[in-house]
Amino acid sequence: MKNILSIFILLPGFAMAQQQNFHLKGTVEEWRGKDSVFIYYLRDNKQVTDSTVATDGHFEFKGSISQPVLSYIALHKPIKPTEIRDNYRFYLEEGNIRLHAKDSLRHSIITSGKVNADYQELEKAIAVTSKRLLALKMEAVKSTPEQRKTPAFAALEKEYYTGLDSMEAIRIRFIKTHPASFMSLEALNVIAGNTMQFQKTAPLFEKLSPSLKQTPLGKDFASRLETAKKTLTGVVMPSFTSLDTARKEVHLKEVVQHAKVTLVDFWASWCAPCRAENPNVVKAFNAFHEKGFDIISVSLDDNADRWKAAIIKDGMPWHHVSGLKKWDEPVAQFFGIQGIPDNFLLDEQGRVIARGLKGVELYNRIAGLLEKK
Repeated sequence: MKNILSIFILLPGFAMAQQQNFHLKGTVEEWRGKDSVFIYYLRDNKQVTDSTVATDGHFEFKGSISQPVLSYIALHKPIKPTEIRDNYRFYLEEGNIRLHAKDSLRHSIITSGKVNADYQELEKAIAVTSKRLLALKMEAVKSTPEQRKTPAFAALEKEYYTGLDSMEAIRIRFIKTHPASFMSLEALNVIAGNTMQFQKTAPLFEKLSPSLKQTPLGKDFASRLETAKKTLTGVVMPSFTSLDTARKEVHLKEVVQHAKVTLVDFWASWCAPCRAENPNVVKAFNAFHEKGFDIISVSLDDNADRWKAAIIKDGMPWHHVSGLKKWDEPVAQFFGIQGIPDNFLLDEQGRVIARGLKGVELYNRIAGLLEKK
């Protein structure tokens, strides 16, 4: 068995949380001869790829993890472009794990482990809705620009978002009825997403067991909650200082002082969704800047030339700052930004009015705020 990350364990000072050992034994009844099986998972925030040889359908993996972790196991063999690789998704967890299948990994059944039992229960609860959402998403992707303007497409979108709400409700019920389950913490992370809503997630986190809160994932979530407090609706957004394209300091508080409404925008030149949204932000700036609207964009770029070129190409004549450290951007880390595009809309006192507004919703919200001034 070869493990491409085993070298890290030998390095002095390599920090790891308290480790849990796992032993996975798998059997696929109809396999004959020798087959290569790969397993993929995260350990201490690093990708692990492990492999072994299955002999007449029997294989095993041993290793250590700091907490239960979602894993993918796959048969490694050449496949045709139209084929789907034989694989299965489950949780690695402490102790013995038994995997059994008749003819392929994709039809596997895990017959041991509390985390996997809870995972299968939750997956079964959301299966029908999840399948329907995937079908709706594929239908939307295939639609033409003309079709997206029709009432039928609007109905499709409505059904899709109703389905998302339904899946969230299922996850919330699971959390409330399984306060000690690791899957409740995983479900809560899905609900929180990249733009955590403190008022929704904090009460759910409080329902979890003390031991669950002390896991690495639990501690990370608690830290995210503390960060989310900085940008609660109605709270004055803490000021920050960063460098503009000429490497001169720009202070948020000074931008806010000269505006009636301010947008703090997080983006990057390499982010396709950000670049797609930029025309909407430009439209809002051009329409409302003379009336007191201003923007400070924080870029998660790491290349100054590409950053500056994107600003010019997208026609964004407002304040731009960046530490040029990509995801290590200090301002983004301070505010817990985990996905872009993202933004915060502030009033003239610097209080957070809204987060994550895009397109028409952003335009209309700014228009409504300035009408009241």
